[in-house]
Amino acid sequence: MPFTLDYEPSRFSSPRPGYDGTSLQDAARAFATEEACFDHVLQRRLEPEAECKKCHKVGHWYRRRGYKYLQHACGAAISPLAGTLLHATKLPLRLWFYAMLHFANSHEGVNSGFLERQLGIGYLAAFRMAHKIRLHMAAIEELSRGSEQYDSVHARLEIINNVRTGPHHRDIANILLAAAGQRVEVAVIDEVRRHTVKRVISDLMPGQKEILTTCYRTSRVFAAYGARKPLAAYVPRHFIDHPEEVDTISGFMSYFLWPFRTNHRHVSHAHLWLYIKEFQFRYNRRHRSRDTYWDMVSAFPQIFPKKLSGANSLLDPGA
Repeated sequence: MPFTLDYEPSRFSSPRPGYDGTSLQDAARAFATEEACFDHVLQRRLEPEAECKKCHKVGHWYRRRGYKYLQHACGAAISPLAGTLLHATKLPLRLWFYAMLHFANSHEGVNSGFLERQLGIGYLAAFRMAHKIRLHMAAIEELSRGSEQYDSVHARLEIINNVRTGPHHRDIANILLAAAGQRVEVAVIDEVRRHTVKRVISDLMPGQKEILTTCYRTSRVFAAYGARKPLAAYVPRHFIDHPEEVDTISGFMSYFLWPFRTNHRHVSHAHLWLYIKEFQFRYNRRHRSRDTYWDMVSAFPQIFPKKLSGANSLLDPGA
């Protein structure tokens, strides 16, 4: 960060989930200079003994002063920023790390106008920065997908209103939510059909053995409106009969809907999934919100926004 506050931060002591975070002082101490930001990304993306693709020799990498890339003894060059949200950026890396701090600590989402005022940059630059940070958050969320196996998964279809879809379509979008334990996964779907919902559930929660739903509409879709054997068990009283369990899907919708309708009122259907992933990233870390920012800067996956799958995926399989 380009400044210091000379004041030690206090730690928020509330037991409520999501109310702890990372202070500006902690972030400024970790990323005080451009060199510190670059070295941090370098350590996360490039091994010290990385092999050169030109001469196939390991090691012998050095950095030219003032440049954001490394050079090999044979003349080949490589940048740890390539393919990430920092790819070809002309803005200081400190501004990016500062912007990510706002995304990590926010409860209501961060819009481009806020970044414009807070960082002192143009609106277009702020808009592109926010878009890339959301792609970065979605990519990290996808890296953590499938790390756990669940016996049962709760699923629900919801409708989001006031989404810009074009002059000849209704301004609504269908989203599918899948929850297991304290984790929720969300995807925007275009066709509310049995085979589509089944495929998306398999992508969101791989390895699940049983699908439950408390929503009648969702159960009808899974049963193809009575034409086939239902894929999900309809249990409308599940959370009443099991008070020890938490309705994670309802919790996420309460967390997401109000900020979305107030701070992001002009989101298009094509970019809705990115805003959902932003809230999903923070919500899945609500019980350890102190680590949200450090999760954002712990990995810099290669993102490919033009290669999206039906389950709102953006990662290259080999990244």
